[in-house]
Amino acid sequence: MRTARARGAVFLLAPVALIAAFSAGYVSAEGQKPAETGLLAARELIVVTGASKNFETVVPMMVRQLEPLLLQMAPGKDKEIKEIMALMVERFSQRKSEMMEMIAGIYASKLTEPDMKDLTEFFSKGAGAAFIAKQPEILTESMTAGQQWGQKIGMEIEQQIREEFKKRGIKI
Repeated sequence: MRTARARGAVFLLAPVALIAAFSAGYVSAEGQKPAETGLLAARELIVVTGASKNFETVVPMMVRQLEPLLLQMAPGKDKEIKEIMALMVERFSQRKSEMMEMIAGIYASKLTEPDMKDLTEFFSKGAGAAFIAKQPEILTESMTAGQQWGQKIGMEIEQQIREEFKKRGIKI
């Protein structure tokens, strides 16, 4: 059985491995890096759709996930750990351009440059811009609705499992 410290080391190394994999740069399945003009179109699309704003939350989220484990591994060092975590957020948030390049490579490998330009134009005005403006609200309400639905379905599933167990004479 692993000790808490060993589990902690594995937990701490997983994000590092993920970051290392991303920092290698994006290469398409065909082994070719997308053209610079395609990457530029992809970056513009990422910015206009607001997807780049999501990059702002990645590092703080990773750090928040590590903090409880570190607090458990070093009891009584709360202040120092919080200071170090703040330093890590500051230090690694500066590297969000790496994520932009990775995501731009994916966009450029999946969409044509003309399509990305058309999408950028669409999302820059009219209905596209209105959609982007309302998207955070839509996502928040959709997540709430999804959670409510999941809870409702979960309770129904649990009830029906209990009924099936009862029918078969299984006590739980």
